[in-house]
Amino acid sequence: MRKLRGCEDSGPFDRLVAQARREHKLLDLPDEPVGLAAGHLGEVVDTLRRDGYVVLPELLDTATCDGLEAVARRHQATLVGGESAGTGLWDPDRPQARRYDLAESDLVADPAVQRIVADPSLLAVAQRYLGAAPVQDLVAMWWSAVATDDEAQADAAAQRFHFDLDRLAFLKVFVYLTDVDHDTGPHVFVAGSHQELPLDLRRDGRHDDEVVSAALPGRTVEIAGPRGTVFLADTAGLHKGLPLRRDHRLVFQTEYAVSLFGAPYTSPLVAGDGALAEAAMEYPSVFRRFCFTPGDEVGC
Repeated sequence: MRKLRGCEDSGPFDRLVAQARREHKLLDLPDEPVGLAAGHLGEVVDTLRRDGYVVLPELLDTATCDGLEAVARRHQATLVGGESAGTGLWDPDRPQARRYDLAESDLVADPAVQRIVADPSLLAVAQRYLGAAPVQDLVAMWWSAVATDDEAQADAAAQRFHFDLDRLAFLKVFVYLTDVDHDTGPHVFVAGSHQELPLDLRRDGRHDDEVVSAALPGRTVEIAGPRGTVFLADTAGLHKGLPLRRDHRLVFQTEYAVSLFGAPYTSPLVAGDGALAEAAMEYPSVFRRFCFTPGDEVGC
C-alpha cells in the first residue's frame, strides 16, 4: 500500500481506495447532526477538500477539557524517549520522558472520550469528506515535554515533513488540551498537499523544509490555538510537529478511515452501557473493532 502511493502511476493505489470506499453502505445520518461541527458541516468539508485541514470555529467546552485532562493525569502512560522506560504517571514538574502515551483501553472507558469518538457531526464530516462510511480506527492521547538537546536530535525525524499512511484514506481529529503556540509544539501542515504532491515528495520518508518549500511555496501553516482548539486534518498531506521549547502539551486524537486495511489495530474492551455502545448499535460498521460488555452484541 505504501509503495503504491509513491508510484508515478497512481492508478493502482486509487483503485484500491475506490474498492475500500465500497466496503460499507453510507450511514443514514441526520442532515444537521449535533456535535462539535454542528451548523458548520458544509464549510468544514469544503475547507478540508481545499486545504487538507480545518480548525473548527468552536472550542471544546471547559468541562470536557477538564475531564480529558483528568484521564491523562490519573492513568499510567507508556514513556517514550528520555532515559526512563516502561510506564509512569505524568508529572509536569519532573517529566521522565519526552512523551507519555496513554493506553487506548483507558481512554475509551471514559464518557467524555466516548462522546467525542461517537460525535454524530464528526461522523458526518468524515463520511462527506471520505466519500464512504467512516470506520473508527484510533483513539489516542499523549503528553509532550520539552526535550533536551540530545533527545531533540534523536527525535529530529519526527520534526521533518512526512505523510501518514496507516490506512488507505482517513481523517484525523485533534484536540489541544493545553494552550499551544509557536513555542509549545504546534502541528505544521502544508496546505493542499493532501491532493497535490509532486512525485519526489510521494516517496515514503522524511523531507527537509527547503525541499518542501521549493516544491510547494507559501503553503506551510502552523496550527496553534488555546486549550479546547479542535482541528481536523488529512495527514496524507505533508505535516510535521515543532519541538516544544517550554512548558508541556496534551493532545487528544481520534481517526476515521474508509477501511481497517493497513496497519494492525487494537480491539479495546468497552462497557456496553455508554455513548460508544449506543452509537455502535446504530452504526455497527463504524465501531466494529470494539468489543462491548456484557454480551458483545455489536462484535469486535
